[in-house]
Amino acid sequence: MEKVTDFQPDQEFFETNIDMYLRLYCERRNIEDMRKESQSIWNAALMFIRREVFRDREAFRNKNLITDTNCIMNSTCNTYNYDLIDRVCDHYIYLCMEYEKEISVLGFSNLTGIPDGTIYDWGYNPRELSRKGSEIHKKLLKYNEESLENKLASGKANPVGVIAILNRRHGWASPYTADSNRQRTQALTAEQLPQLGQTTRELPDKTQDIVDSNCKTTT
Repeated sequence: MEKVTDFQPDQEFFETNIDMYLRLYCERRNIEDMRKESQSIWNAALMFIRREVFRDREAFRNKNLITDTNCIMNSTCNTYNYDLIDRVCDHYIYLCMEYEKEISVLGFSNLTGIPDGTIYDWGYNPRELSRKGSEIHKKLLKYNEESLENKLASGKANPVGVIAILNRRHGWASPYTADSNRQRTQALTAEQLPQLGQTTRELPDKTQDIVDSNCKTTT
């Protein structure tokens, strides 16, 4: 008997359906321009797409047998298909840039259903089988910084809030932080000290005038 092969969705299938359900979400909520909607609405749209497109939690699991020393025998080892995830990640990044939304690990998790903790684990605890996963994690962090920087440059978001996020996530220096203000104050004081000393030396000496005046009054 011939074995029936299960349908395995590919990159084109996911991209087509992601775009279709994003349009459907906007139509149902009378959204004319997603660019004008908040980040929360965008995240809700990603969750809606996930429920329709990524219902199968095994959609991103590797279907090919692999050889690994940690497995007793050749199997999928329950690993992810990182190549497919990477291509879906590229489409997610494209959509975020198209609609001027923040790119993030959590956003990608909202879309795909892959736990954000798993994605962070790929980056911070890379293993031989998930080296590609580490690259996906790095890509999301890089474009997160890029998307926030674009928001800052466009002036469409509160700059103080965006800078605070960039400081916390990406180590940006900010003139709004206490440390930066303290460093600026210290640097300014150090530069001004010679000028203050010079100013003091240039002040006329009034001591003798005061003494002479007192002597005349006493006399």
